[in-house]
Amino acid sequence: MDRAADRVTQTVILAAGRGVRLAGSDASVPKPLITVAGVPLIAHALAHAAASGCDEAIIVIGHEGARVRAAIEALIATTERIAVRFVENPDPTTPNGHSLLVAEPCARDRFFLQMVDHLFAEPVLRQLSSPPLDDRTAGRVLVDRAPVDLDLSDATKVRLAGDRVTAIGKAIDPWDAIDAGCFLLTPAVFEALKHVPPSEPRTVSAAMRTLAERRALAAGELRGVRWMDVDTPADRAAAERLLAPQSAGATGGAPRP
Repeated sequence: MDRAADRVTQTVILAAGRGVRLAGSDASVPKPLITVAGVPLIAHALAHAAASGCDEAIIVIGHEGARVRAAIEALIATTERIAVRFVENPDPTTPNGHSLLVAEPCARDRFFLQMVDHLFAEPVLRQLSSPPLDDRTAGRVLVDRAPVDLDLSDATKVRLAGDRVTAIGKAIDPWDAIDAGCFLLTPAVFEALKHVPPSEPRTVSAAMRTLAERRALAAGELRGVRWMDVDTPADRAAAERLLAPQSAGATGGAPRP
């Protein structure tokens, strides 16, 4: 039964980074505003969240924050599908865990986490919601056991034991699946971030490693849905090919600016 108490209605979207590796495609445009299939990356992310049942998105901005915010506000003025709140990472050069931490005051008891540069052929966030998280589980990461057209040398790998993540990181070997960049989280992730050792970059993956060490991170398997991590011009070209056979609506009705 789909109980209202188990529904996840908020997402946090990390959109603060500079996107240096993608700059070759258009160095004058901030990464969240780079288009794929004619639609900005942030619009794809918002449409994905709205199609997955979210009524609010917390968007973490940073690099050219004022420009990105203005563009998003103009974008959402044409749709009432999802409410948006902005928080800012004052130093967008920091690892992405810092961006997640600035969203802590806004986070609900259960929320999705999205990376602005991860595109999916169809909405997948709801796959993380079932079954509901139990008391021993602080979060769930979406994983892909059979990735297609991804740069595996740069991908975040995951090792699994049943539905539990036992290890996560780019250097994991052997590995069972790839982290697809979508999460269902509780506020426990913020404590995990705060306890990342000073000698280690404060990344989302570092927090996930802490949760995995506690056996508190579950995995939800992505099946039958193609996706792309758009980090480079080559990734952008592959994402264009991925979405080319589809209308914008296939990614959850991404609104055009």
